[in-house]
Amino acid sequence: MNEDTTGDFLPEIIQFLEDFTEEMISGNAAYFIGAGISKPSNLPDWSSLLAPHANKIGIKDLAAANLPLVAQYVINEESGNRGPFINSISKKLRRSFSPNAYHELIAKTNIKTIWTTNYDNLIEKAFASHIQDVKFSDDSVSRDLPNSQIEIIKMHGCIYNSHRDEIVITQSDYEDFFINRPALSQRLRLDLIQKSFLFIGYGYNDVNIGNIVSEARRLAGRNTRQHYMICKDEPENSAFPFWCSNLRRYGIRVVRIQNFSQLTEILRILSLKSRGKSIFVSGSHILDHGFEIEEISRQLAEIDDIALNDGQSTGPMRTAAKIFTEAIISKQIELGTRLRFFPNPYASNKKFSNDPSLLSVLKNWRLPLLKATQIMIAFDGGMGTKAEIEVALEVGCIVIPFFKDSRSSTWQFLEQPIVTDRLTYFDPTYVQKVKAQTATPADVIALVKQILS
Repeated sequence: MNEDTTGDFLPEIIQFLEDFTEEMISGNAAYFIGAGISKPSNLPDWSSLLAPHANKIGIKDLAAANLPLVAQYVINEESGNRGPFINSISKKLRRSFSPNAYHELIAKTNIKTIWTTNYDNLIEKAFASHIQDVKFSDDSVSRDLPNSQIEIIKMHGCIYNSHRDEIVITQSDYEDFFINRPALSQRLRLDLIQKSFLFIGYGYNDVNIGNIVSEARRLAGRNTRQHYMICKDEPENSAFPFWCSNLRRYGIRVVRIQNFSQLTEILRILSLKSRGKSIFVSGSHILDHGFEIEEISRQLAEIDDIALNDGQSTGPMRTAAKIFTEAIISKQIELGTRLRFFPNPYASNKKFSNDPSLLSVLKNWRLPLLKATQIMIAFDGGMGTKAEIEVALEVGCIVIPFFKDSRSSTWQFLEQPIVTDRLTYFDPTYVQKVKAQTATPADVIALVKQILS
């Protein structure tokens, strides 16, 4: 694993990481996110949201209560009028909350489909400008999306849109949910068959996961893929092992963690591993990078299963693609699995090369490519290269600089801990070699192999 911090992981976690990574790389994975993912952002939990309303009708203790049923009681006492209750819940959840480390790692993961039962908008905030589509109502779920777009399906609704009065919150909402939303029901059935889900943010006896897995079994029967749920272990709870075993009936294997820092580490590993053994090469199209780019590209082709992401730009990328392709073909290996093409922003607008006002647009163009890249090899460059490196770091790529000119605008990255700390973990000498301008193609390849091992 990258930056190996898996020493404290149980064998079942390591096996899960290997198995689920394969599903992610093949494009057959999805995240299913529960309330626990938003908890570190200090959102009020279910009990605190319901407590003032429950107190008004005489329910004092919510510790072991069926909370959707309590919500149902509250609305029943209001003669079925949901308005005041929903407005109160919405006001408390619509305060200024920020995404946490979980959301940020999810946003850096190369995954196209995210389901959630959360009402908040913290996932969308984490994706920020590169979010492509948010799904929250039954009529939008059946629309197809281009392959490059990300889909967030807000299964129980959202308090940030005009349909917030339709959020799923009461017992009757849960009971009638799949009947009232047939398109979403059909979509869930298809995804259960076609994708492997990772459930995160759910725990023992969570009412959301109970309803979902029961309906999942009805929808797809035994024709589901292998699914996973990460849960904090509860060694003092004698019923917990039986609950975990019971979920196997629904095709869900529970991955038990000892603490929530392990969840952070798991999500970080998946964010990188989801990209496969992928490389992107960046650098100025007006500088001569010499034989070194050719040698690096030729040796990259010798690494088993490595894929070169081609952004179809000039400069080092073109040289790398040419040499890499020739080497792969000469080895009589199927090129389609080793070379992946992404849109060329410069073909759309040649001003991307030298117009600073277009940098934000250029970065958006490069997001899909860099979210699909595990390692960027960066040569000297100017404005465009600098922008690509910045995006790569934002989405969690490991950037290997191969700079030769201390006067270039990209040289500054050699002083940034987000670059140097990670490289120092793998090779304590590499950054110093680059600064001394003694780094060689062999040093780059050795570093790539160590990162991908």
